[in-house]
Amino acid sequence: MDRQDRPLRILTTDIGHAVDGDGPVVTEEMHQGARDYFAEGDAAVERAEERQAVRYADEPTGVPQPPVVLHEVVHPNGRPAELGAFVLRNDYEAPVTYGGRTYPTVLHGYWALSAAEPADHDRIRACATAREVQDTGGRAARRTDWPAVRLAVMAGLLRAKFDQHPRLAEILLATGEAGIHYTGFSEAPFWREDGPRGGHNWTGRLLELIRSELRAAGADFDDPL
Repeated sequence: MDRQDRPLRILTTDIGHAVDGDGPVVTEEMHQGARDYFAEGDAAVERAEERQAVRYADEPTGVPQPPVVLHEVVHPNGRPAELGAFVLRNDYEAPVTYGGRTYPTVLHGYWALSAAEPADHDRIRACATAREVQDTGGRAARRTDWPAVRLAVMAGLLRAKFDQHPRLAEILLATGEAGIHYTGFSEAPFWREDGPRGGHNWTGRLLELIRSELRAAGADFDDPL
């Protein structure tokens, strides 16, 4: 605004009058120069907006869907017969074959594969409940490379789950384009959404990625080459 102040004062001063009463006397050329100054500024803004539109051409448009929130829910009388969003959680009983071994749930596979010792791996894999998996896995010695590979392992387990269980893949695809917030209290904030307290929500983000992969695998892309 400081740079625009002088041209604006010139434009608002009639030709033949002094700017601010004691400044230079305004001429038609000065008016035209001020108009040119603002026109160039408008053109520069238009050029910047056009460049941004090209660079951001793949930015989603429209009103985003409300997020799908995957709550951690206890079913004391057993899971409901009708499948719902709870099947997307890692403790849902859907056997997953990964790396040549089958695990009762994604949660079993994640904690078992984090263990440094084969005996701990097998003990975690054999756990009867999700709570037992987390207690046993949390106490076991961890692989030294686990921080570097855990995202890849979780992604592989989730891909296996939805590749091997088409009905569950349908439920994941039914979430549309919505963000997925994986909440709860049993898993570390690294994996879940934790509201105003933070949380990285990596499980939700990986579910969104795999949903996109499933949709791409089912799409009919024409090969332009």
